[in-house]
Parts: sequence; C-alpha cells; structure tokens
Amino acid sequence: MMRSVGKNPAKIRSRCAGSTVMTGVGGMFSADRTVAVVGVACRFPGARNAVELWDLLLSGGDAVGEIPRQRFDAEKWYSPESGQPNTIRSLEGGYLDDVDNFDADFFGITPGEAAQMDPQQRILMEIVWQAVEDAGLTAGGLAGSNTGVYLSTFGTEYWDFVRAAGRRGLHAAMGTVVPGMVAGRIAHHLDLRGPTMGVAANCATSLLAVHLAVRALRHGEIDLAIVGGAQLMLSPDLHFAVSEADMLSPTGRSRFGDVSADGYVRSEGVGAVVLKRLPDATRDRDRGYAAIVGTATGNNGRTGPSLTAPAQIGQESTLRAAYLDAGISPALVDYVEAHGPGTPAGDPVELQALADVLGEGRPTDRPCLVGSVKSNIGHPEGVAGLAGLIKAALVLRHRTVPATLHVTEPVAQLRQPGSPLRLPRRSQVLPRDGRTAIAGVTSLGLAGAIVHAVLAELPESGPVEPQERSAYLLPLSARHPEALRQAAERYAELLRAPGSPALADVCHTAGVRRTHFERRTAVVGADREELVEALAAIGSRRGSAQAFGDGDAVGEPPKIVFVYPGQGSQWPGMARELLATSEVFAGRFAECDRAVRDETGWSPAELLESGAELSTMDFVQPVLWAVQVALAALWRDLGVEPDLVIGHSMGEVAAAVTAGALSVADGAAVICRRAALLAERRTPGAMWAVQLSEQAAQRAIGEHADRVSVGVVNSRTATVLSGDPDALAEIVAGLRADGVFCRQVRVDYASHAPQVEPLRPLLHDVLADLRPRPGRVPVHSTVLDSVVDGAGFDAGYWADNLIRPVRFEAAVRAALADRRPTVFVEISPHPILSLAIEDGIQDAAARAWQVASLRRDEPEHKSMLAGLAAVYAAGGEVAFDRLGEGRFVDVPGYSWQHRRFWIDAGEIEWPGSTGAAPKATPIDALHHAESAATVPGRIRYLRTAVGMLLGLPDVDPAVPLPVLGLNSVFAVQLAYQMRTELGLRVSGRDLLGTASIEDLARELETRPREAVS
Repeated sequence: MMRSVGKNPAKIRSRCAGSTVMTGVGGMFSADRTVAVVGVACRFPGARNAVELWDLLLSGGDAVGEIPRQRFDAEKWYSPESGQPNTIRSLEGGYLDDVDNFDADFFGITPGEAAQMDPQQRILMEIVWQAVEDAGLTAGGLAGSNTGVYLSTFGTEYWDFVRAAGRRGLHAAMGTVVPGMVAGRIAHHLDLRGPTMGVAANCATSLLAVHLAVRALRHGEIDLAIVGGAQLMLSPDLHFAVSEADMLSPTGRSRFGDVSADGYVRSEGVGAVVLKRLPDATRDRDRGYAAIVGTATGNNGRTGPSLTAPAQIGQESTLRAAYLDAGISPALVDYVEAHGPGTPAGDPVELQALADVLGEGRPTDRPCLVGSVKSNIGHPEGVAGLAGLIKAALVLRHRTVPATLHVTEPVAQLRQPGSPLRLPRRSQVLPRDGRTAIAGVTSLGLAGAIVHAVLAELPESGPVEPQERSAYLLPLSARHPEALRQAAERYAELLRAPGSPALADVCHTAGVRRTHFERRTAVVGADREELVEALAAIGSRRGSAQAFGDGDAVGEPPKIVFVYPGQGSQWPGMARELLATSEVFAGRFAECDRAVRDETGWSPAELLESGAELSTMDFVQPVLWAVQVALAALWRDLGVEPDLVIGHSMGEVAAAVTAGALSVADGAAVICRRAALLAERRTPGAMWAVQLSEQAAQRAIGEHADRVSVGVVNSRTATVLSGDPDALAEIVAGLRADGVFCRQVRVDYASHAPQVEPLRPLLHDVLADLRPRPGRVPVHSTVLDSVVDGAGFDAGYWADNLIRPVRFEAAVRAALADRRPTVFVEISPHPILSLAIEDGIQDAAARAWQVASLRRDEPEHKSMLAGLAAVYAAGGEVAFDRLGEGRFVDVPGYSWQHRRFWIDAGEIEWPGSTGAAPKATPIDALHHAESAATVPGRIRYLRTAVGMLLGLPDVDPAVPLPVLGLNSVFAVQLAYQMRTELGLRVSGRDLLGTASIEDLARELETRPREAVS
C-alpha cells in the first residue's frame, strides 16, 4: 500500500502547492509525472512468476540449459565453426515449459482458433491477466476504461507450422503473422478503450513500449497502461543467423562484464507490467514495485561503424536525456540493469557510456552497481527490456542487488582504480542512508534503438495492525469447476502457511481485488481454522456447513427478493450484536427507534438491550418492524439491492418502508397504532398452521366459516387457519384425527379473520394522515396478489392487510414465473418462511435459493456473512469493500485449466533437413460428395466438417452453429468447403443464421447441386 510519508526528503511528501515530489540528495522529481509499476507477471526460464524470478536471482540460479528436442533437433545443425551457414554454434538456451498449453475456455476462444494462435499470443494473454490480478484490478473495473495496451511478440515462427499444415485462413494469419493482434485480443477481452498497439524495435521492443506508455500516462492520454511482450523460439532459423554472424556464445553462457565474454545466449520469456500514475495509485491504495520517474529513447544513427554495431555517442545521449527527464543527477543512481548480453563488441561500449554519464560528480566511495539478468536466464531478445525492468523493480523493492553470474575476471573498465561502476559478484544490500534508491534500465536494439528508464524506490508502507473480526467471508470464483476446486486448495494452503497474511487482508483482497466469475463458492468462519476446514472440504469435494454454493455456472445475476415475515421470528437478545458492531444497522434502527418513541413513548432499543422476552403484540410488532427495516438497510449497504419486496402480514409495513412507499415515520405509525388498537380491543382469537392446501383447508372449516377463515396461504400444502379459538379447537381435533400436521401459532389474537373486521373503521381514523408515495422498488402485495408501487398504501390498504388473507404462495409463485434465477432473502431475526419458500421453489422447478439474515441465538455478524456468502454463490452482487478495512496482499491467482493446442504438421523442412511433406489438413481430408444426396448424409458431413473446423470432438447437430463457435471467418471457410466438396452453393451469411446442422441439412434439400471437379 502506498501512502504519503512525513518530512523525510527521501520519501514522497506533500507540498503547499498541492504537488507531490520525490527527492534524493541533489535531485528532485515530481510525483505528478511519476508512473508506478503496480502489477507484474512473467514467465522466464526457471521462473513462472516474479517471486520465483527473484528467488532465482537471489540464489544465483542459472536457468540456461540444452535446447529441448521438442522444439527442434539442434544437434542436427550443430557446428562449433564460426560463420558456417545453416548451423547452430551452441546447444544451450533458456526455454519455457508447456508452451503448447493454454486455457482457451477462460478467454472464450474456440479450440479451432486456439490451435491456430501463436503460443506467444496465448501465453501473453495469460500473463497479462496475471499482471492485472497482481495489480488488484478487476475485469469489471477495467471494462470501458481508458487503458492503453502496448504489447509485442517476437517473430512469427509458429506460422511455419500452421502453413505446413495447410492453414492459410484469416484465423491462421491473425494468430501468427498479423502484427499487433495480441494487443487487440487483450483490448477486446477486457473491453479496453485506450490506444492499442504492437511495438517493434528488435531487442529494445518491450522497454520502448514502456517508454510510450509512460509518456501517454503523463500526458493524460490514458489512465492505465498494460505493457507486455513474448518471445518463443520454435524454429532454428534465427539461430542460424546469429551463429553465422558470430553473435551466439559457443559456450552457452552470458558473461556480461567478464574478459571471457564470447557472445549471447538466446532465451525465451513472457512478461507484462501494469502502469499507473503515482497519485492515482496512491489514491487507489495500490501496491507498487517501483516508480518510473524518467525515460528516453534514441538511435545510434550513423555514429557507429554499421547499422548493427553499438555506438557510445547514441547511448550517452539517451542516458543523459533520461536523467534530465527524471530531474535527477546520474551521480545518484545506485544500480543499473544493463542491456548486458555478454558480447565482446557490445558490452565494452555500453559500460563506457555508463561510466562516462554516471561517473560525473559521483563520490569515489559510492560506485554504481551494474548487472545483467541475462547471466541468469539468457537473452530473451524482444522481452529483454521487460526482464530488466522487472529485475530492477525487484531490486528497489527489496533493496538488494543480486550477483551477476559467470564473472571470473571483470573487464578492464571495471578494474580501474576509481571506476564509477562495480559489477556485483555476490548479492549486495543497498545502504539505507536516507535517500530514495534509484535504478536505471537499458535496452538496445539490433538496428540502433536505445531506450533507458529511470526507476525510483517507492515509500515503504508503515506497519499495519491486522484487523480482528468476529467472522470472515472469503469468496472464490472461477470459470471452470476444477479451477474453483483448485482455488480452494490454494487458499487453504496459503492460510495454513506460517507467516501468512491476516485473515481480514486475505478476505479483503479476494473480495475487492479479484474478478468474480460465474462459478462461485464462499466460505465463512470465525477464525483461520474454520476457514481452512471449509476450504479443505471444497478442495476434497466434501460438504461443509461453512461453505456456500455448488460451483455451478451462473448465467445471469439473480433477481433479489426481500421477504419480510410476520410475527414469530423474535427472540430475546436479537439484534444486540448488530447494534453494537454495525454503524449502518444501528443508524437505521435509531431512526426507527425515534419514530416508535414518538408514537408510543417507549424505546425499542432499550427493550432490546434489556434482553427481556417480547410477548404481547403491541411490543413485539414495533420492535420486529424496526429490526426488519434496519436489516434491510444493512443488506443494501452490503451491496444486495432488492428487485422486488414481499411482505407477509405485518411484514408488509417494513417492506413498504424499504421500497420507499412509506417514510419511517409513516411506517411506525402503521405498526404502532394498529398494534395498539389490537391490544386495546383484544378479541379472543387463535391461529393454527395446518399442512393443507387452501381448498382442503376451506373444506375443513366447513360449518365454521362464519368464525374461522383461511388467514394465510403459505404454499400449495401449507395454510394458516385463523379465528375463534373454540371453533379452531374443534377443527384441529378432527384434522389431527385424520393425521394432518397442525401447529398453533404463538400469537394472542387472530388476524386475517372475521374477528378483526370491526377494526376497519377505527384503522381508517387513526391512519388517515398517512402519505404513501410511489416506491423505488416494486412490491408484490400479498393482500392484492399483484405487483404495485405502493402509492395506494393508505389507511384502507392497511386495514385490508390486517383483515384479508395473506396470499404468500401466489407472491412466491409470481416471483419465480419469469424463470430467472432468484434469491429470496428473509429479512428477519430468524427465518420462519423458509419451508414455504422452498415449497414454492420446488413446485416451480426453479433455479432459486433462500437466504436467512439472522438465526436465533447464533452470532449475528457471522449469520449475516453466511447470508452474503449464499447470495454471492448464487451470482449476486456483494459490496465486499463494506465488510471492513483490509490491505491488498498476495493471494492465489487464477488456476489455469490448460489443454494442448498445437498444429502437428509433421516435420518442418528447415534448411538442410529432409523433412516429410506437410500433412493434409482435416478439410483436405474430407471427400464426402456422396453425402449431399440425403438429409442424414448431410448431417453426418456437416458434423464432421464443423467439428474439424472448430476443433470440437463432438458436435450436437441441434445446436445453432454460432453457439458452437462458428464465426464469420469459419463460416466462409465452411461455405467454400461445401461448395467445392458437395457442390452446394451456400454463403457464410446463411451459416451465421440461427439454423442448426439439422435445420441446414433439411433446408439444403431444395437447393440445386453443382458439379464437383
């Protein structure tokens, strides 16, 4: 977390003019022009992420090894001779594993298209997503944003495989040889609206992309930048060229700064960084790796002996321009990550340029450290600049410079007494002398491009005490069920690890700083052990009471229905925990408390605090109403907004207040005045819940219809009889004799019955001053059995609410009628309508869930979190930032579900090889002209053709072709194939309609066939 800190001149601080500056001894640069590196992701030899890269560097690891035979048989072309054409001078290099694997489903890419994509594009897409996650950004937050994308891939070697397999369509071209496509893919996937481009400057490419992004951020052209690059070595072609040019190290090691340097080592790599203006990063409480305070780019022009030869003049000029841009003296630089490939021609020129520029005014006792990541991983060419930038950022973050490897005798420039440069041959800690640590990064291109970036250490966050909570909610999501299960395992592993982050920080990061996908689960626990146990249960596919959600994909956000039950959910001590811990709940309850005081003279808050049992309606109903209104406010504050509200009997008063149809004062008037009338004119009555349908209940009432009625219809098989106690006793005795379940409701009066009809004129009188208004949320009236806006909630309505039957079953049925996924949230201190709601869900065979707010005698904060977890797991929105403060910490990233995507075209004919002819494509192999004659034949043909075209193992002929993944490019290919192989004239436009294979096969019956040559 970044924050402004005190008066130390080495830290960021505020100035009276409102600008933020960062200073070092003798230098100052404006934070308003400073760009923070807020996200990093990478794959380099020996390291699958930035943490592993740092471990590799710090341990002095060497990730260079033999060229894998899976790429090409390097031994076939090996020759130690210098300058021999079509040979490779070294069998060593830095290589990545599993470059044929990709999670195409995550990005919504069909198997057929994925196979035709350059693996550089595929891996870069995953790395960019990891950088976005590392920056704590979400897909929803990025969508539509003014984010620039600056990406590059180095070479198009996969095109050789695609072409050899006969794939020459637009997907093949976009996947391999069309420049800048991967930047467009990222922009499309994340819906980014800023400038999008592919950048190319040979080995200076990725650092040039950083330079362009920094300038765009400074000028306000963009608000965020994603910079990345990828390099894979799939063919021996460039090996031939650099071997013949005597640039490749015959010993297979990069020896930057050593007298025995004999050339560079080719390597692979993929990297991405997310950049943001420093004030924006500070505002958003981002983590930062380092600040980019200056950049410059230039070219050697004609100052060198040839196009490709290094030139000191150009490098010095670019270095001076970068430090001028940063506003600091080069003498303050602590470390430079050099281009440093280990070539005997290039290294001395670069070192001399650095010495001349960084040595001016530098104290002799403080030489600048200079090193090269290429000694650990080789030279990733087009991604070299990003590799250097990431290493330099990690150096500043850890204030440690790792050793540069393979140095036995430094070159003369580094051995001279008083040299301003020193090559670290062991790890060195940067001294803490009150200054901001400064680092530089250089990247040089074969055609003379020069880029230098100046980085500064970011201020350290002060120690933060972990925030203790009574319970925690940890949400998890994924696009694949196995990815979700693996996420649970990885989070459990994180929480078990010694020194793992505080629970509040982990839950905050998972909730606020992660994208929430369509497959979801969530765990709730009071402590680390409970969370780990629930996560472990998910990971091992076991059930747990603390785990919510089945991980099934949620196609659309569910409809949220707030349900407010009538009397009966109260319990002694209810809501006291929330009153003490939730400002939102306590604030809304206080409003209700004042309104009830004005009506009755007593305080619901005092009554709750006393812990006394609520027994009579004139106390129960006002207190329950206040709790319901406050619970609804808490749910809404936590991001759960109702699309519909349903009130059950007295619960409709709180529902009307939530909907906005009644003010708090009017709601208190209805609930208090009506309860007072009931208490004052107490008429003997009772209510019995019976396991009968409404029709059966009417038959059971029989001759007692003048004294007993069906007061409530809760579900198709559950009703409540209300009325005279003696008549009810007789009815219930008969029902029990017939084996019908009957339970007396704990009330001391009979509502929704003939006994309360005499109260109608009195209610009209006492509620005449109500001022209902159209609400903001629809209300399904259980009195009228229709959806209303609440404008008619006057005195007459509230009389009907007391007297007429409660049509709850009809309200639930109507809420489920549109087949949209639905979540019923019961707004009460204890769920009492869950069985009725479940009956309605089962009757409708609907995809729906019911969620409780609180439960009797259970911790209230934990109960609310359990409800939130259930809403989240069902696909609902949750405002995780409202659950409390937390820091942004490292948590597990997305668990990729890789499958192999590769064009197996047989042996490619490289120079000097005797490879076989290219294999025929699946399309070429299809010769089913005879299939055109019948509908079944055409169905068989189309299933085969579409499956091969899209890379699908099985094709459902009843599914529309676009749903299968047929886009305009594939449609044109399929149409051409059908014309040439079947003689059936059909267009791509025809195929992109809604027709399935079955429909298309029948429709083609009437089309004339042409001759097939």
